[in-house]
Amino acid sequence: VAPVCPVVDDSGMVQAKAVEPGPMTEHFDVLVVGAGISGIGGAYHLQQQCPDKTYVVLETMDDFGGTWKTHTYPGIRSDSDLYTFGYRFKPWT
Repeated sequence: VAPVCPVVDDSGMVQAKAVEPGPMTEHFDVLVVGAGISGIGGAYHLQQQCPDKTYVVLETMDDFGGTWKTHTYPGIRSDSDLYTFGYRFKPWT
């Protein structure tokens, strides 16, 4: 399990980078398991609503995205804003 660091920039884009795993002796207030859509959303809300809390996101893959990264869904599309497939802070355009 490798820690990843998802960060939402000013334009609403999610940037993430896996960090090298090592001994984790540091204390974190919050542990987020998985860097899929829910984990990234959770990390964003932690940054916005609890800026004084420390957190780490753990992910087994070397990148974020969860099942949307590992699975393909041929032909899936939407002609409307689906809140289950996006974030309120990054609305579809």
